[in-house]
Amino acid sequence: MRAGSSRLVVSGHVPVEEGAVFELNRRRGKVAQIRASSCLVVWDEFVDPATGEVFPAISDTVMNEDFCRYDLHGKLSIVRRPLAATAEGERDRSHRTQSEIARMKYRYCYVSAAQQMVSDGDMDETRAGFIERSDMLIGLGTTYYVRYLKKEAGALGRRGGAKENLGPQSSAPKSAAIIHRWYCAFRRGGQNALFDEYARCGNRRNRHTEAEKALAWSVIRQRLDEERCSIQSIVDSVKAVFKVQNEKAASTNPPGRLLATPGYDYVRNEINALAPLDHAVRTRGLKAAYRDMHALGVGVKTSRALERVEIDEYTFDLMVILRGLGVWDWLRAEERTMLGLDGSTRRVTLSAAIDVHTRCIVGMQIAAGETTSLLRDTVEMIFMDKTPIADAVGALEAWDMHGRPEMIVLDRGPNYIGDEVYDLLAALGIVNLGAPARKPWLRPFVERLFKTIHLGFAQRFAGRTFSNVVARGENDPAARVSLTLDEFLHWLVRWIVDIYHNTAHDGLLGRTPAEAWKQSQISSGLQAVSREELRKVFGIRRSRSLGPSGITMMHIRYQTDELMRFFYASSSRPKELEVAWWPHDIGTISVKIAQDRWMSVTAADPMWIGKSFDDLMMVRHKLDGERDRSDAVKARALADLDAAAHRGKVLRGLLPTIVTDGTYNRYEADFMRFMSTAERDFDAPEYLDLFDCVIDPSGPAAGVGSFASPMAKLEAPAAAAPVITGDDEDLME
Repeated sequence: MRAGSSRLVVSGHVPVEEGAVFELNRRRGKVAQIRASSCLVVWDEFVDPATGEVFPAISDTVMNEDFCRYDLHGKLSIVRRPLAATAEGERDRSHRTQSEIARMKYRYCYVSAAQQMVSDGDMDETRAGFIERSDMLIGLGTTYYVRYLKKEAGALGRRGGAKENLGPQSSAPKSAAIIHRWYCAFRRGGQNALFDEYARCGNRRNRHTEAEKALAWSVIRQRLDEERCSIQSIVDSVKAVFKVQNEKAASTNPPGRLLATPGYDYVRNEINALAPLDHAVRTRGLKAAYRDMHALGVGVKTSRALERVEIDEYTFDLMVILRGLGVWDWLRAEERTMLGLDGSTRRVTLSAAIDVHTRCIVGMQIAAGETTSLLRDTVEMIFMDKTPIADAVGALEAWDMHGRPEMIVLDRGPNYIGDEVYDLLAALGIVNLGAPARKPWLRPFVERLFKTIHLGFAQRFAGRTFSNVVARGENDPAARVSLTLDEFLHWLVRWIVDIYHNTAHDGLLGRTPAEAWKQSQISSGLQAVSREELRKVFGIRRSRSLGPSGITMMHIRYQTDELMRFFYASSSRPKELEVAWWPHDIGTISVKIAQDRWMSVTAADPMWIGKSFDDLMMVRHKLDGERDRSDAVKARALADLDAAAHRGKVLRGLLPTIVTDGTYNRYEADFMRFMSTAERDFDAPEYLDLFDCVIDPSGPAAGVGSFASPMAKLEAPAAAAPVITGDDEDLME
């Protein structure tokens, strides 16, 4: 199946799995069995909030295509997956704050110390045994905790005498009995049992206003672009900017409101929330010893596609002219600069993801400079159908290898050990296997792929840099380069889709990667991920205000009936709501309306359903230059409009108020009556012409019946056969 836009769901892909708990049309269910074209679902007891009718728990069959359609329109919500390691009734890890995770890590350090002592036979598992060896236990736990704090502060591996600022620390437990309670909880429920419930009590919001946060972030982002300046230097810059702003506010008449100046802890916490931390690397001597003396086993064995995916980076042994022509005309000058399209000649870095079972390339990203999001974008691409990319370069085959991997193998390099990567994979229920850094034999498949790309693709073009100066000789790659970035990406995709995927592989018993993928898809099937999950994991988080027209993101209005009911009915709603916006699907956003509740809201205009940010950029490019209305005409019209509106407001003050306690509900329903959104178009029944059928007045009354399953809304009402009353009779009679 080939299409002109990216697709997350194709034949064989279902966004649910056996044991997954989901919500559909506000009713919760659990998948009991996955079949060829449908799923067996067990629905929970449901109370219709509109009528109060109670529907008992039942089992039902839901078609796979119905799951996909509801997922496309934001109606499917995955509550819990069996591999996500979240017990029923517990908060999902994605809802936990950094402070909650830090407190859990603090307890886990002392639990790890207790496990070590019990394993070594130095302490009994009883409460009395913990208390008896309390001094040794607390000391070892404190050592683990200090090591964790050094790792978080980037102080691990510094030379002796270097200044270390570990930030705020928690004191050691007062009694070993507390550690025993943590230890027992960990044995019952793992790390999730070590989370506290402090977030449910008290008002723990940040004391800084949104204006203060925005001002601090503007300074932090500016200083982080420089040569790895210290945190104290950034703090000094933030304080200086706040001091200047407060002086300006104090000099006005009347004096303006003074801003609360952030301190060191606030700036450090904000920086740590963004930047991943680096770890020490292995020495060259240790690498050489492992390379020459390590033992080889049978190797990695897999039984199905996407069971194991390996990801690594490779710098091309080839010079490329970083200039985008033709295909990127719709990019602005600053956007070209962000992508590195400055016309210089440099080597580019490839981040690739390979499926071990089929040897197919399931993800690929190219970077022209230093970037920390290359791994995140590569993991995101594994879930995407890449056929539109193949179509764009004129490939003869489809690039439809995508789905949800069960395990991703990464090395322990500095770009792969950040907390962002761990949380991302944990939220998707993917096993993260970290191989030691600088040991390529532990990731043999992706390393062999890079060699194949080098020998089969890179060596065909002029501008090779060679592996060392001896092999390069007098060859000047910068002077001989003739390949632009457009041409490089074009032929790289053609080589992957039409050549590499269709070349017989010895490790696949002579089959090609494309043949192995098709056979594995037929035999074992592939799992997909719902758009809501991808939106909350890979999406961009922003705060937006909610008004009568819904929520606006990127000049697109998002509005549904449920969102407007929340707007009119909730008197305690916050002024701004957290919104998750995903560039690959701008037709739907996720809005956080409660501490543990997200709402999927579709665009009011159905033209944006299924569209991406690139589609929006193309529309913006077409609209540039079409604004022919002058500023003088607009200013005159706005002045006349404001004058007329003011006159109407003054005259309106002479009339009584028409909204009373008795008429409020009617006006609220009228406000939502004629609202046209993509959600209402999707839920509307099939259109029937007035004269298509004749209603039997003796039949059952319309609307009578019970709604036993949420999927009943999917079935369109069957049209009755027209009744012929005679050839000569008038139709109106």
